[in-house]
Amino acid sequence: MKRAQEVLYPEHPDKVEPKQTLDTGTPPIRSISAPGDLGQWLSRGWQDLMKVPSVLLHGLVVAAVGAVILFLSWEQPVVSLMFISGFLLVGPILAVGVNEMARRLEQGGPIRFSTGLSAIRELGWAVWLYAAILIIMFALWAGIVWRWIGVLTMGELGTPASMGEVFAAMLASPQGIVALLGLIAAGVVFALAVFAISLVTLPAMLDRQRGLVDAVAISLKALKTNLGPLLLWGLLITVLFAVSAATAFIALIVIFPWLGLSMWHGYRDLVGPSNRASTAKPHPTHG
Repeated sequence: MKRAQEVLYPEHPDKVEPKQTLDTGTPPIRSISAPGDLGQWLSRGWQDLMKVPSVLLHGLVVAAVGAVILFLSWEQPVVSLMFISGFLLVGPILAVGVNEMARRLEQGGPIRFSTGLSAIRELGWAVWLYAAILIIMFALWAGIVWRWIGVLTMGELGTPASMGEVFAAMLASPQGIVALLGLIAAGVVFALAVFAISLVTLPAMLDRQRGLVDAVAISLKALKTNLGPLLLWGLLITVLFAVSAATAFIALIVIFPWLGLSMWHGYRDLVGPSNRASTAKPHPTHG
């Protein structure tokens, strides 16, 4: 008599599949060092910029948008602060074209200004969802700025003539100091949140044909693995953006594409092939 075939129920140990986590569901992340590796990213990004100067057109468009915002809000410093700081929050989505140009340059493919539009078509709904998330975060940030400055301090100032008057009023009273500290804390939280979900999201989506959720998971894992060096990278981006704002965004013509190209090399150094288990960082082979 044949032995009855054993039936394995879903809860049977041999039928239980391993649970997907941030570590198991994403490619390995290599460890980097600062400032050495960060300097290498900037150096390679600058070399790419020299090879494909047409990428400056992306910087020109972004800088023009920033300049228009600055011009329209010049006499409304609170609005100006909201939009200039918010510009940094939505900046990652504007780099889709630069990232695609970096990918095409690496592959030796044709590079045109319209390359960014082809990348948007290729990514489809995922890139629009990503843009919507960043815009929502900007809207939340704008609401916080308006409430913190407008409600807590503008009652005494009326309509301030400059941001200098805003900060002077905030520093003139305990309530104003609390408002300023709260504003700074909120800005740090929003900046870190956007940085965490944007670090290598676009490069991962373009290079690996990953969906938005998977690409964000790769960014979070990269930040978790290299928290110190990447926080320094985020600080460097913020400083360079501040330099751009101080020049009425003229410097952004160069800084924006330079950072976008550099981040592509950062992605290459950070994210290993999916079929490799090692997280040891090899010697870079790309120029």
